Amino acid sequence: MLEDEIYREKIPFPVMKLVVAVMVAFTLLFLGLFLYQLLVGPIGENPAPNWCFLVMFLIFTVINVVIFNFRELTISITPGSLRVAYGRISYVIAWDNVADCYLDKNPGMAYGGWGIRIGRTAGKSVLVYNVMSTPCITLTLKRGRFAQFAFSTRQPEELMGIVQQRIGK
Repeated sequence: MLEDEIYREKIPFPVMKLVVAVMVAFTLLFLGLFLYQLLVGPIGENPAPNWCFLVMFLIFTVINVVIFNFRELTISITPGSLRVAYGRISYVIAWDNVADCYLDKNPGMAYGGWGIRIGRTAGKSVLVYNVMSTPCITLTLKRGRFAQFAFSTRQPEELMGIVQQRIGK
């Protein structure tokens, strides 16, 4: 926890460890095939070009970085703002930009899945940082690209109390 943090929550995605392991295995396979063909000799009678294995290795490396970034959702509240993040991808909202908040008890139907969503709800643009099977808190914003910001939490009552205190409700 940082010094000025009031609240911090991390929601891990356990299945992501398996996904990362499988993707790393494929990445290493393509690196191995590239190095083998480069240093030892062609693989098979009609080998793929060296650049093909190198490109596949690079593509899988990028995919690994993206997947690794989504391994957990972090919520951090400070006296001045709320920060919700998937790894390095975060959304920060100053408390003076929050007009209202409410608990969405059935986010699965509206948002679904694990990750970041952009959409429309009741005619308003909404940004969602979502975790499967977890309640969402929705903030109504005063200004900005999105009219609402929704995010998952495993401690909805505690977090709602903190948010309402911060926005003066």
